[in-house]
Amino acid sequence: MNAPVRFLFTTLQFIESEFYGRVGAELAHRGHDVAHVAYSRRSAEMLRRRGFRAYCLTDLMAELGPLDVAGHAERIARGYDTPTLREVYRTDIACERQPEQWSIERTVRHFVSLERVFDDVRPDIVVPEVGSETMRTAAHLIGLDREATVLFLFYTIFPNPLRLYANTMHSPIVPHEEVRELTPEERAEVEEFIAEFTARATPIRPYRRPRITRATLRDFGRHIAVRVARDRDNEYLRPSRFVSNYVRERARAMAAKRLYSRLDENRRFVYFPLHVTDDYKIKRVIPHCVDQASLIEQVAAALPHGYDLVLKEHPMSVGRNTLGMLRRLARIENVRLLDPHTNSHELIQRSQAIVVISSTVGLEALMYAKPVLTLGQPFYSGYGGTLDVDSFREIRDQVPALLEFRPERERILEFMHAAMRRCYPGAPVLVDSSDANTLALASSLDAAARGDLGVRPAPAAA
Repeated sequence: MNAPVRFLFTTLQFIESEFYGRVGAELAHRGHDVAHVAYSRRSAEMLRRRGFRAYCLTDLMAELGPLDVAGHAERIARGYDTPTLREVYRTDIACERQPEQWSIERTVRHFVSLERVFDDVRPDIVVPEVGSETMRTAAHLIGLDREATVLFLFYTIFPNPLRLYANTMHSPIVPHEEVRELTPEERAEVEEFIAEFTARATPIRPYRRPRITRATLRDFGRHIAVRVARDRDNEYLRPSRFVSNYVRERARAMAAKRLYSRLDENRRFVYFPLHVTDDYKIKRVIPHCVDQASLIEQVAAALPHGYDLVLKEHPMSVGRNTLGMLRRLARIENVRLLDPHTNSHELIQRSQAIVVISSTVGLEALMYAKPVLTLGQPFYSGYGGTLDVDSFREIRDQVPALLEFRPERERILEFMHAAMRRCYPGAPVLVDSSDANTLALASSLDAAARGDLGVRPAPAAA
């Protein structure tokens, strides 16, 4: 094989650390050098017991002692690819409602500690997982500065579901020149996938159901035990939040039922799937789209008379959207908020068009050759199969234009197959933590390390 590559995985805790520990073990078996940094002390200890070089970030930050916080803050803001230090920590739940100075010092300690880890490990590939936590953002920025390849793992709807991005979380899925004329065999392959996917007509992620199960009780007990015994200083491990979130989401899910309405069979409609409210992408990558209610009001106002805008909550957001936002949407005259368990494929087929921020519903709609308008530059926009806005001031004109737009099916097939060629076996841990996925993901990361997937990090020095 090629020269071994140094991997550094950054994880928070529990299932995430355990899963990437298994992935790392498989990569080590294939000859690579693997190290881990975990936020949780318990997780770092678990990884060390498995024979890995593993660092606990909370311990490293505590060991730093007094720091010149102001000096480091200025150095970090000037030296790394971030407009401000606030941009690093503003989406981190641990910094919510905390004083500015507390968040700045915590962020500085993240950077200084992780810089020392990078000095020690000298990684060629960094795998920080996607998310809004300071640890992930700092690892991304330091990795870029040290000229490591930072790999982000995304889940797609394609047969090989892993979308592997190098150094960025936001870009088109394939270079435009790869969208080309198909051979008869390629056309048959993509049409077979579309036929199977649309025949299945099921969500790609299960619905979130705020309820108490044996698994949730087990998780709650584990949270308490670990918090008391090992991770008292872990801001992401808050058993009280576990309980309050359950109570709040359960109450919201029950109260929201009063706001749901039915389709008016006598009116045509455009389908707008709501985005996950606290998703990392809408918080970090496209924060200008975070006010979904405002966007929906603009789209609804731009529709011609005789059309409704039909909304449905994301399967993972049931109980997580505020009642204030849902009431605001339900009050709009030509908006219909449906039960979130309404079949999305049925809505796509019955709609005249689809408007999305960056939802995969837009990609699914292309399989039905439906007109799609994108507002947040998803990975499938810009290839000629969708209408796309670069500024929200275009919504007023583009929504009526959408109703006249007819995507070219051959262009859709060419794009879909190009995207399929750029996806690989495996999936992120939150989708699949099985042993089978461990092997599939490790194989894809190994191929990336070898340069077989177009990601060519410099090999480790002998």
